[in-house]
Amino acid sequence: MILWLGWYAHAARILQDESGRNVTLADHVSRVVCLTPSVTDTVYSLGAASLIVGITDYTEFPPQAASEKKSVGDILNPSLERIFALHPDVVIGVSTLNSPDTIKGLERVGIPVFLVSGRGLAGVYSSIASIGRALGRDKEAATLVERLKAREQKVRATAQGKLRPTVFLVVQLDPCITAGHGAFITELIEAAGARSVTDDLAQDWLRVSLEAIIPRNPEYIMLIKSSQITLKDMQSRAGWNALQAVQKGRLFVADDRLQTPSPVAFDGLEDLARQLQAAH
Repeated sequence: MILWLGWYAHAARILQDESGRNVTLADHVSRVVCLTPSVTDTVYSLGAASLIVGITDYTEFPPQAASEKKSVGDILNPSLERIFALHPDVVIGVSTLNSPDTIKGLERVGIPVFLVSGRGLAGVYSSIASIGRALGRDKEAATLVERLKAREQKVRATAQGKLRPTVFLVVQLDPCITAGHGAFITELIEAAGARSVTDDLAQDWLRVSLEAIIPRNPEYIMLIKSSQITLKDMQSRAGWNALQAVQKGRLFVADDRLQTPSPVAFDGLEDLARQLQAAH
């Protein structure tokens, strides 16, 4: 197929993205805008950093991305003008995070948008493969997926047959926000060798009351480093000392890698597994 852009003709291909949309892409993609931090980390991990011309705010991984690449704004409401000015061959986003208005706005001005889903560990693997296909880096994607699956299996094998401590993930104190069954981080907690006491709750992220958590009696509290919540914060708030884990100061602190659905999450997975092993 030949795609006409201005005075130039480019060989093109039609790919189906993970939302089921058919997207026409140039055979040789050379300019990419990443609409989420997880996509940026994935493209870097594929060795394709040189293709990236734009990223979103709050991109932490890899650390150099924020200083090397221009930002097009936040995830939910990026600047279409900034994106257009970068002349991308493709904009890569996540169907569950990026707004339909953003996608439609880009398509109206003729910019292809390729979406991945990225939900759960299986979603990380499929996203890597899909992004690799969009960028013409299928081999690199297959190698990366194989390497990450091996790391996951090694962590699971180490945890197999050992006691699985129960944890209560606290993302926010007031109101208390945690993760349910569908959240990516809940699956990583299980893979690392623990069990979230809210893994039976259907929502990805939800507000809960302490009264609902106390009967579940978590052995540990799990915090995300960037939340900046401390044990002292919990002990000073009404109700929290009813949890034995708070009384005894039994905490795990994970960094943001563990909640980023991209290759960097496996660093977070291994770090949490080491914490669990040290505690037992």
